[in-house]
Amino acid sequence: MRWGALGIVLMLICVLAVPAFAGDDATRYSYITIKSVSVNLVEEHAVITVDYTIDDGISLLVFLLGQSDLKKKVLQILDFENARIQRIDLNRALIIVNNASQDYGNNAYWFPAHTFNVEVPSLTITTPQETRHYENVQAFPGGIGYFAAP
Repeated sequence: MRWGALGIVLMLICVLAVPAFAGDDATRYSYITIKSVSVNLVEEHAVITVDYTIDDGISLLVFLLGQSDLKKKVLQILDFENARIQRIDLNRALIIVNNASQDYGNNAYWFPAHTFNVEVPSLTITTPQETRHYENVQAFPGGIGYFAAP
C-alpha cells in the first residue's frame, strides 16, 4: 500500500514537472493551451488577463496539489519581468506587470515590442487612446506609444 501511494505521488510530480513543449499546437505550453491575452496599459503598468485551458487530467492535480506549478507556467508563457499574479484559477489569470512601459515624462509612455513563449490566438492591447487586436501572433511587434488618461 505504501509503495502504491509513493508511486502515485512520484507520477504526479513527473506530470507537473514535464518540460514545456509545443507539439502540433503552437498555443500550447506544457499542459496549458492559451486562448487569449489582453493587455491593459495604465501609465507605466500593465494589467494582463490570460484566458487558457488546462488538460483535464491536470485540472484535478492542480486542484489537489495547489497552483504553484500553474502560476509558474503562466508567468513563463507571458515572459514579462516584474510580473506578479494577482488572481488565478483553472481557466484565467490576472497578472500585474510593474514598469512594463517606459515613462517619457509629461504623461507619455512607450510599451515596447514583446515576445511570448507561445502563439497567442487573440491578443488585445488597450491604451487610454486606442485598442489594437492581433490574431495568431507570438510577438507584439513594434511597440505602442500612448498618453496617461486625463
